[in-house]
Amino acid sequence: SEPRITAHSTCLIAQDTDLRGEITLSQGCIVHPRATIIAASGPIIMDAGCVVEENAVILNRRKEVMRIGKGNQFMVGCRTSPSTASIVHPTVRAKYVGVEAASIGNHITFKPKSKVSSQIAVSDYCTFGPGTVTLASDPESTALETLEPYTVVYGSLSERRKWDGSAGETERAVKDKEREYLREIMPK
Repeated sequence: SEPRITAHSTCLIAQDTDLRGEITLSQGCIVHPRATIIAASGPIIMDAGCVVEENAVILNRRKEVMRIGKGNQFMVGCRTSPSTASIVHPTVRAKYVGVEAASIGNHITFKPKSKVSSQIAVSDYCTFGPGTVTLASDPESTALETLEPYTVVYGSLSERRKWDGSAGETERAVKDKEREYLREIMPK
């Protein structure tokens, strides 16, 4: 089927991207070269100010809408390569392409090569460390697991802890400056 892309006039979308399915990009979104956004079964709606960097993969395999909040950053390569490679997690071996979360709140950072399964709903202000794999606590369950706001996933075992939110305004200001920089270096 033909992709149905709706993008606000202030979005920047590089030519060398892979956008498939029904995708809506809101004000100020930036999609860098070689980024992939696939609405395989249900649509993807991305709110204002999100940045999808090179080689990042966002995939919605669910029939429901994947809602992505504002100010999120999908950093370089938050996925595996090739796309069908197996990810080895300490408790389960599963195939995940990249960020497949059922829903994504506001001001989330997906560090390079981080992965999130479709059984996870991400609340506001979460951070996924480099190379982490976030699966539901009970991989046998079909229920959706919602991460609490300010959850930080870190380390080789993808452990979870809570951030107290200190210096949040400073972090958002740095991200705003980084977003402007990424907008400037985007191939025109």
